[in-house]
Amino acid sequence: MKKATPARQQGPAIAVEYAGQGQKQQALRLAQKLGLPIAAEGERYDLILRCSETGLELFRPGDPLLTGSVRAEFVDGPSGYRRIRGGSEMLIRAIGHKKNTRTSVLDATGGLGRDAFIMASHGCQVHVFEKNPVAAVVLEDGLRRASEHPDTKRISDRIRLTVGDSCKFLLSEDRVAPFDVIYLDPMFPERSKSARVKKELQILQQLVGHDENIENLFAAALQTARKRVVVKRPKTAPPLHGPAPSYNISGKTTRFDVYLIS
Repeated sequence: MKKATPARQQGPAIAVEYAGQGQKQQALRLAQKLGLPIAAEGERYDLILRCSETGLELFRPGDPLLTGSVRAEFVDGPSGYRRIRGGSEMLIRAIGHKKNTRTSVLDATGGLGRDAFIMASHGCQVHVFEKNPVAAVVLEDGLRRASEHPDTKRISDRIRLTVGDSCKFLLSEDRVAPFDVIYLDPMFPERSKSARVKKELQILQQLVGHDENIENLFAAALQTARKRVVVKRPKTAPPLHGPAPSYNISGKTTRFDVYLIS
């Protein structure tokens, strides 16, 4: 995995915090790695990256409508439930993965890795890109913990994480052989101030903002994918600018636009 670069100076004010003395040294190393301050009493921050006994977590302090933290959790929680009980069939259908095959997927907008882990749990080889260094260390921590658990080790072994710009990677001359599928889950701003989205999405939106380069990434994906490009969209949102999808798969709130490569 590439070394994370210091977090950008513009954007939300972020600080590192530790839950107990046992996590102090980890927090100090993380703050130095990311170029972030250790949280100081009396200072105001938009987001806190906390080192706890159970792993790295992000939370927004002082927001009564957004209590609790988010983390990359693959052993338990929603991802663990999906792994044990099934589900996520729309995503697997959209990427065209068949049982007992080794579909290679580039997840170009990794976030906290939920979709990447779902694809890997079905047998896909997934290369995840996340260009925000704070989101990347949270995802890396979740994958590390998954690799240490017997129920998820084999799944996490099918995931490779790179901290960097997936668009630059796709356009570079030294990139590896094409992927079967390139998967995009773009981050867009909320349509109205009154819109309430899930806690995880709200925190990610504040952390990474919306991707102004998504059109270039989409074009690069169409030029590079071997079999298809899949774009995750809100159900009522328009497709990305460009060619029309070959078809789409819709659920109650989410839609997957599928672009077959001829």
